[in-house]
Amino acid sequence: MSEFIWNAKYSIGNSMIDAEHQRLIELANDVAAFSSSGEKLVRIKGAIVALYDYVKTHFQHEEEYMLQLGYPQYEEHKKLHEGIIAEMNGIMKHSGNLDTLVYKFKRLMNAWVLEHILTEDSRIAPAKKPGEPADSPPPGADNTAT
Repeated sequence: MSEFIWNAKYSIGNSMIDAEHQRLIELANDVAAFSSSGEKLVRIKGAIVALYDYVKTHFQHEEEYMLQLGYPQYEEHKKLHEGIIAEMNGIMKHSGNLDTLVYKFKRLMNAWVLEHILTEDSRIAPAKKPGEPADSPPPGADNTAT
C-alpha cells in the first residue's frame, strides 16, 4: 500500500504542476516501498536520488510558473523550496544508516505533502490573473521533468 496518496485537494489548477506533484508522490512511494521490501541498498539509493533530482526540477518549474503569474510571495516561496533542498542535502549527507535515511526522507515527504503542497502551493492558484488559463506552462518548461 502506498504511504503517500494523491488527492484532488492538492491541485493548484495547473496540469503540469499537478502532474509533477503526483510524480513526486510516486517517487516518495518508491523510496518507502523499496525500503520495506528489503531491496538492495543500491536500488534504494537510486530511488532517493531520483526523488531528489525530480524535486529540484519540479521546484524550478514551479518557480518559473510563479514568476509567470507575478505571484506576490515568490521570494518567500522560493526560500521554502531552498529550505527543503537544504534539508534533503542534510539528510543525504548525515544519515548514518539506511533505515535512518529512509525514515527521514519519508518524514520530510509527509511534511511536504501535508504542509507545503496543501498550504503553500495552494496559494499559487488564486494568484492567476482573470481570464488566464489554469494550465499555462512556465516559460521554457517542456513538461518532461526527469
